[in-house]
Amino acid sequence: MPEIKPFKGLIYNLTLPIHKLVAPPYDVISDEERDSLYMLHPYNVIRLILNKDENRYESAKGYFEKWLNDGIIVEKEKEAIFVYEQEFEYEEKGYTRSGIICLMKLEELGKGNVFPHEKTLPKPKEDRFNLLKATNAQFDHIFGIYSDPNFVVENIIKVHKPKQPLFDFEFPAGSKIKHKLYEITDENFIHSIIDFFKTIPIFIADGHHRYETGLMFRDYMRSLSLERDEHNYILMYLTNMESEGLMILPTHRVLTGVDKENLKKKLFSEDFGKFFDIAEIDTLDELKSFMRKFTRGVFGVHQIDGKSIVLKIKDYNVIEQSLAPELPQAVKNLDVTILHEFIFRLFQFDLERVKIIYTHDFKTAVELSKQSDKISFILNPPSVSDVKNVSLSGVTMPQKSTYFYPKLLSGIVMRKF
Repeated sequence: MPEIKPFKGLIYNLTLPIHKLVAPPYDVISDEERDSLYMLHPYNVIRLILNKDENRYESAKGYFEKWLNDGIIVEKEKEAIFVYEQEFEYEEKGYTRSGIICLMKLEELGKGNVFPHEKTLPKPKEDRFNLLKATNAQFDHIFGIYSDPNFVVENIIKVHKPKQPLFDFEFPAGSKIKHKLYEITDENFIHSIIDFFKTIPIFIADGHHRYETGLMFRDYMRSLSLERDEHNYILMYLTNMESEGLMILPTHRVLTGVDKENLKKKLFSEDFGKFFDIAEIDTLDELKSFMRKFTRGVFGVHQIDGKSIVLKIKDYNVIEQSLAPELPQAVKNLDVTILHEFIFRLFQFDLERVKIIYTHDFKTAVELSKQSDKISFILNPPSVSDVKNVSLSGVTMPQKSTYFYPKLLSGIVMRKF
């Protein structure tokens, strides 16, 4: 069963401008953004999670130790569970996502009550392992979700949450994303939260590489006979998948190196007509409106003679028969699976030659597809239920299937071993 506990958090000194010290997760930071974070403040957490020095792991260790010694980063006196709230807007509607930050006991993925939905790669795990080994600290959180239709945790938080947060700020500047961090040390609160999670499965939303790195680090310390109890725990953010504030953005595909004229002929051929209802859309607003009418089974193809084409599946059963039989039903149901394993095959794309650009921004996908050799495939996002069902099926989702928004910030509360 999932086992969580409080911890003595590390936070930036409250006299410092926190909005200049935090950063997005390391794996979504571009080279340009890294440079801008360096310029934002000399104590920005970018120097810990993704610095530019030649020996960046040892350099991160040096920064971290100096900042601790100088009081730039301070350790809280009492063990706590933190509440992290994010207020944001999406398509002119306001949302709030609230979760707790705590330690959670490591379990082998899929063998207990912690379930993944993404494949991991060796190189990012090696990178994060080297950083963890050098610093003996975690500067960001694994993003976990759980099902709580009765909103038990939210109701417990309402009773115990302090009036004033430790931090209340906007990041990035101008984004209209507000971040609030509360510290709760009350023992009744902590015991209530611990008891609730004893029987609740956890699904990893973001941070699969970092979670597996935590397992690697635990085993590494065990091999050296240096293992302590804290090596069995990892820093987690946990939020309710039933909350309206848990948002997944679509990840559109822009293909480079395509023949648009040939693609148009195939779209209106019998091959596509057997499987899809096909219609031309004149404006981008109409395309957006059409896509929103459906939760699945609809695909936009933009910039065919300056217009969009929409494909709507006629019969799922017919398409599923063409998908690999070993795929679980939960994976076959995904639009991204049907796009890559069925629609791209109908187009006969050579994916070793055709480059795919991934973007969560509708406008970016539209602008890129204005170029003569680019075409964009507009998708609806998967649902949170899709993530849960795929996780429970024991397999993973296709690459670039989920983008949880907004991202959690590195540096808002940290932890050392």
